[in-house]
Amino acid sequence: MPSHASHLLQPLDVGCFSPLKDAYGRQVEDLIRNHIYHVTKLEFLPAFKAAYQNSITESNIRAGFQGAGLVPFDPDAVLSKA
Repeated sequence: MPSHASHLLQPLDVGCFSPLKDAYGRQVEDLIRNHIYHVTKLEFLPAFKAAYQNSITESNIRAGFQGAGLVPFDPDAVLSKA
């Protein structure tokens, strides 16, 4: 496997953390639209909780492992993305 493609084998990065990052970004955009420009602990927790609940799902976890070619095992799935 090419050295620059090792991230493709990390199913949580593929299926969960990337969607979590995107969902949290949308939550921050909502805060900005509501004229909250500095995220304090009071704003962070509800925003992160909403992002987490929308992105860390069973279907995303399964999709991450499938996308990484780990379940079911499919090395071609990874190599075709590299």
